[in-house]
Amino acid sequence: LRGAVKTPRGRLIADQWKLKVPVAGPIFLNAAVSRFCRVLGTLLRNGVPLLRALEISSDSAGNQVLAQAIRASAENISSGDTISRPLASCGLVPRPVMAMISVAEESNTLDTVLVNIADTLDRKTARQLDVMVRLVEPIMLLVMGGVILFVLTALLLPVFDMSKSIS
Repeated sequence: LRGAVKTPRGRLIADQWKLKVPVAGPIFLNAAVSRFCRVLGTLLRNGVPLLRALEISSDSAGNQVLAQAIRASAENISSGDTISRPLASCGLVPRPVMAMISVAEESNTLDTVLVNIADTLDRKTARQLDVMVRLVEPIMLLVMGGVILFVLTALLLPVFDMSKSIS
């Protein structure tokens, strides 16, 4: 599996799978979108051209599915489109984030807004991780209790059967 994940196709499949995991998928997605927004905002703030900044930030997203969507949006931008339209069509970036990006494009404050989006997504991800970690302990206790109940039942059931056969 490690060797398969190191290949580009295996990495893409693993990243698609990570985004579909019920509780952790949104956390992975928010972290990747946050990295993308922070890197893109920082690059734009420092004067890097938009297409080059998109290329660099797509590699830094940490998720191949999101990186492909960013590269596709870069192709549309080179033909004169805005950033928000192709990113919104991929369906990976949350709608509130897309709304903020489209407004920032119109008001020419994209670099500042992208960094603010990254900060907000980082706080949201930290809260989600905190809740997930807090829920792991009760879930593990329930699972361990179920295993212990199963083992006790398996051990005591023959004893009860023997006591019925003696009387």
